[in-house]
Amino acid sequence: MNKNQKIILAIFVPVIIFLVTLTIAYYLGVEKSLSLGKSLSLGKSLEWEITHNPFDWGKTWYLWLFSLIGIILFEYGLFEDKK
Repeated sequence: MNKNQKIILAIFVPVIIFLVTLTIAYYLGVEKSLSLGKSLSLGKSLEWEITHNPFDWGKTWYLWLFSLIGIILFEYGLFEDKK
């Protein structure tokens, strides 16, 4: 593999890993909360408010850590000196 191919892989593979991690973290970072909403018939009603936060470190830190380790191992394996 020549140098240009390595540079292209070094850019695109971490970006792909980041996007996959972001998608998974989006679904892991779901937070449900009960809030008062307005209903036309009863005046007020309870509604579930669902928010997605992929950067909620309390819930997704391990996913981001494994992703970072995977990117580091990939980059190290790609650019290590093979004699």
